[in-house]
Amino acid sequence: MLYSNYLKGVRKCPFCALNKNEIIKENKSAMLILAKAPYTKDHLIIVPKRHVLFLEALTKREKEDVDNLVYFAMRKIHNKYGDASILYREGNKKKIGKSIDHIHYHIIPNLRIGAVDINLNKRIILDEKDYLKLIEKMKKEM
Repeated sequence: MLYSNYLKGVRKCPFCALNKNEIIKENKSAMLILAKAPYTKDHLIIVPKRHVLFLEALTKREKEDVDNLVYFAMRKIHNKYGDASILYREGNKKKIGKSIDHIHYHIIPNLRIGAVDINLNKRIILDEKDYLKLIEKMKKEM
């Protein structure tokens, strides 16, 4: 089934509705699972057990538990593949086009990104003037 078709049938958060047999490893407030719609083989996902949309909504303990599973998963993936990428997703899916309203970390072995942008166009280097201007803008916004 295509992931887009699966999402049309989702009525509640799939991370909140996990069965115990879908959990690879867990601790008090987070779970490690295998991606149902993987980008690559052995694509893992870490989710907090409590349904939250933004990182700052996690308690210190929840963040530590999530971090511990991210670290655990990365060690396992590094041992098997050598390379991996971490993709963190948060926010409201309707605003940013993500598929699930629940923060989560993807641990993706051998993900090839870098030469293309979000639209799969070849990436370009900003010229020095535009680059420095954007840095100053970012500093003011932060």
